[in-house]
Amino acid sequence: MSWLTSAPILLALPLYVVTFATVAVVVHAVFRRFVSPEKLIEQHEVAGFLVSVVGVLYSVVLGFLVGTVWTGFSTAQQTTDLEAGYLADAFNYASQVRRPQRQELQRTLARYALEVRDDEGSDATRRSQDSRALALLAHAVSTTMAMPPPAGSNPGKVLQSSTIQTALLDSLRSLSDARRLRMVQARSRLPAGMYEALLLGAAMVLTFALFFGVNNYFKQMAMTALLAGSIGLFFGLVAELSSPYSGAIHISRDSWTYVIDNNHLATFAK
Repeated sequence: MSWLTSAPILLALPLYVVTFATVAVVVHAVFRRFVSPEKLIEQHEVAGFLVSVVGVLYSVVLGFLVGTVWTGFSTAQQTTDLEAGYLADAFNYASQVRRPQRQELQRTLARYALEVRDDEGSDATRRSQDSRALALLAHAVSTTMAMPPPAGSNPGKVLQSSTIQTALLDSLRSLSDARRLRMVQARSRLPAGMYEALLLGAAMVLTFALFFGVNNYFKQMAMTALLAGSIGLFFGLVAELSSPYSGAIHISRDSWTYVIDNNHLATFAK
């Protein structure tokens, strides 16, 4: 579905509807040229019973998949929000560090936040990690690890510095874990076999529509289009929600914007 990746949601889902409806109507129109409605009317009772069974089975599977991909989408959103939160924690701990490491850490973390929101987040489908964001995170960790102990032998200052360093490292570790999970989630997709099953199921349900004869040509084509369009709508919903970091329906980066604005990270990144 890469051809819909950059399409807005108000256009993407209608495209799924139109695509399914158009294909179904064309096939039905060709079928009607060879089989007249009168020949099918006497089979309505049997065809109606069978299509109800197949339709219920398909709708249950489709509904289950919508729920499944929505759960995955929600989890991906939580991962992004957590990563932004861990970044905010690390930045706040960095403000307690002595100079010159304080400025270095704050600048590095601010640049990381801007990089993730503006560049890496907008291209989450890349097969490799953003080297600049990865380098910034690694630099923050190495800077924290290399922090010298405070001058003198004041036990209170030594303990305070050690506590801040430990808390900062914990936040950076949590940030790295959330980033790693985000990268894994960005690459996860529904198996190709699942899409194949959905398309075959849709074809079977729509095939039953061919066995119903209506004398009015336009009414029959309208019913076929509505049936196919409804299937296309939910198929598109499943396809788009299964790619939470890209596509027409993607996770919000508002948490990153909030952290950046609330902590004035754009200023620190300069």
